[in-house]
Amino acid sequence: RQWGVPMPFFVHKETGALHPQTPALLEQVAKLVEQGGIESWQTLKPEDMIGAVGEFSSAHYEKIKDTLDVWFDSGSTFSTVLRGSHVLLDNDADQADMYLEGSDQHRGWFHSSLLIASMIKGKAPYKSLLTHGFVVDGKGEKMSKSKGNVVAPQKVSDTLGAEVLRLWVATTDYSGELSISDEILKRVVESYRRIRNTLRFLLGALDGFDPAQDMVPEAGWTPLDAWVWGAFGRLAKEVREAYAAYDFHRATQVLHGFCQLELSGRYFEIIKDRLYCDALDSERRRSCRTLCFKLAEGLAQLLAPVLCFTADEVWEYLPGVAGHVFEGRFHDGVAVPESEGWRALWTVREALQGAMEPHRAAKTIGTSLDAAVRIGLPEVIQVELRSLGEALDELFVVSSLEFSEAAELNVEVLTHSGTRCPRCWNHKGGHGRGDDADLCSRCWDVIAGGKS
Repeated sequence: RQWGVPMPFFVHKETGALHPQTPALLEQVAKLVEQGGIESWQTLKPEDMIGAVGEFSSAHYEKIKDTLDVWFDSGSTFSTVLRGSHVLLDNDADQADMYLEGSDQHRGWFHSSLLIASMIKGKAPYKSLLTHGFVVDGKGEKMSKSKGNVVAPQKVSDTLGAEVLRLWVATTDYSGELSISDEILKRVVESYRRIRNTLRFLLGALDGFDPAQDMVPEAGWTPLDAWVWGAFGRLAKEVREAYAAYDFHRATQVLHGFCQLELSGRYFEIIKDRLYCDALDSERRRSCRTLCFKLAEGLAQLLAPVLCFTADEVWEYLPGVAGHVFEGRFHDGVAVPESEGWRALWTVREALQGAMEPHRAAKTIGTSLDAAVRIGLPEVIQVELRSLGEALDELFVVSSLEFSEAAELNVEVLTHSGTRCPRCWNHKGGHGRGDDADLCSRCWDVIAGGKS
């Protein structure tokens, strides 16, 4: 038999013209097919439908045997779908913004739509196409019940949460096959946990924060806070560009990397001391809390297309914001280049952290604040580090720091012999009074101010 969708028309045997009662005949055929299935048309004879008398009798007409391609139905949907609401939204209403489907549709829906629209309108029915691969198991094999390798989306959602399922979709490069397995999902869970913990830290730092009263204008930010906002600007630009290109894999990758490295691995480690130990109303504590607010707000908006529940939850606890996270706009993402000084700082800091590992293993130091550090550097790099405008021992999170000139970077880690401040754990203690004699100068000033 012929494959395809039958065209239920009766045409004149000599002229090929449609029967003048075609609309009524189509309705009759439709009722027959509804009752007896598509085979009703295959067995139908013209005389069963058309009268035997007159100019338009069945003797002059025949049933055509042509069929439409099996993809014709879906390929022609644009002629109906692109009416109505599209006309109101877009002057170019006869084209969809995008057709989205699996890669097999290049020879199916995409192809038939293109052919039909080109014949009728002279152009494609879509402005762009986006195709994706198919879901396979962790070994790259097609899923089947007989193999027992099926991963059901509902089960993932019920056990790990819909956010993890969304994050898996977004972090997978859909240009090829999309692999999923319990092991892959475990890694996605870890990624989600890192992102969520980052957001929790930011919200925790904002306890009692009132943006209307406590925000510090940009001119009053510390150099470290200015650096992290610049880093966020570069991130926002890259994420916006990735979203615009439907490159969700890159967007989620850089968002996760920013949470893990720039925030958790660098910024948070440094500002913990300011948040926990500075006076509540100190300028630099207010400054870093301002940045925590701006970062929480900005990250929630950038994450909202993927982690919509999480972003909405952050918005609910973020002080001083109105509406919903989905109503705002992404940060503009001005990508100001990172200065040489900050790049040098992170390079040296990474080398320092590596040099501390043997001492941690030997338990000669516990935290990095137990260390006295000597760093050999070329003079030009020392100048760049000092130009940052921050206390370098605080940026490196150590109790004391000495520099010497050297042709190449070298790091020496010693156990600090100074008095440990019981409040901030820095080995700069011994400047307090009475029962608080072991406090460092900063902590004593905070405590004494509270006692006065």
